[in-house]
Amino acid sequence: MTSREALAIGTDTKPPVLFRGEYEQWKDRFMDFIERHDLGVLIRKYLEEGVMPPIMKTRTVDTEEIPYHLKFDELDGEDLKRARADRLAKSFILQGITNEIYVKIDSYQATGKQMWDQLEKMMLGSKVGKQLKISNCLNNYEEFKGRVGESLVETYDRFVTFLNELSKNKVNKSQIELNVKFLSILKPEWKRFTRQMKQIKDLNDIPLHEVYETLKQNEEEVDEIMDEKRQSEKTVDDSIALVVKKKKKKMMMIMSESEEVETEANSNSDDCENLKQAMLMLTKAFQKKFYKKPSSNSQRYSFGPSNYVHKERFEGKRLGHFAKDFRRSKVRNSDYYKNIMLLAKQQEVGKALMAEDEF
Repeated sequence: MTSREALAIGTDTKPPVLFRGEYEQWKDRFMDFIERHDLGVLIRKYLEEGVMPPIMKTRTVDTEEIPYHLKFDELDGEDLKRARADRLAKSFILQGITNEIYVKIDSYQATGKQMWDQLEKMMLGSKVGKQLKISNCLNNYEEFKGRVGESLVETYDRFVTFLNELSKNKVNKSQIELNVKFLSILKPEWKRFTRQMKQIKDLNDIPLHEVYETLKQNEEEVDEIMDEKRQSEKTVDDSIALVVKKKKKKMMMIMSESEEVETEANSNSDDCENLKQAMLMLTKAFQKKFYKKPSSNSQRYSFGPSNYVHKERFEGKRLGHFAKDFRRSKVRNSDYYKNIMLLAKQQEVGKALMAEDEF
């Protein structure tokens, strides 16, 4: 048990300490502490009903009776008990609150009853605040459900704790509603057993803890079902992970091959470029060695020692060609073609060709 939990519970001689968010629990414990005191009845009455009438006495002054308040050390009997109860009510409240709360209430002039009312208002809020708190409790009740990985006993304890919170806020539910709600918040593995519970038990009268105890008998079987489900899910997850791993490996191989192809292509491209540069240099060297630029127009169209004709003789700026590759065409007139036709006719009638007719 932590030191805070010990303070919140209190002892026979020390009242429980109030912490924020725990007012209802503190109030019940505080009243239990007071009732164990020998003046508990008077202290509780003082807190709930307010200041008791002052204890008055009269004394004679110059033959006149004058009322006055008795001091604490002047009291005895029942009057002393009442005065002690007044003091203890305020003292116990001051012992039961933290400094954080103490500085926010008027404890100097206020009576025990006034301090009690201030605490309740500060902890619970106004009427509108109370309604909002009740509304939140109802919403939480509707949304309440079992958590992933939570055992049956953990779900039950959490549900019972929440029901106590509803009760403190004056929210009451019928027995059958509580039982049905508890059966509905359990995990799907309990479905078969909750259905059986609804069929064989009268949920109107059976208390909630009996519903829990009946279901607990099947907890071992439910655990086996959950283990099988986890194993099945693990197998599926492993299969998916294996497929993803294989696909990832394949993609890495494809990317690696792509990089190799790209590297090889870049290398081939570099080789081609180097070859082009080498051919260009060879061409320039050849031209430099075998070609001499003509110095005159007469030389421009003549045949040089190397039989090389300058490129400007032909179309555009083409490379030069050798003169022997170009032969001048024979020029033939119309008489030539007439003789050809006559010879063809003579061959058809069988005449012999004359030597001078041949061409």
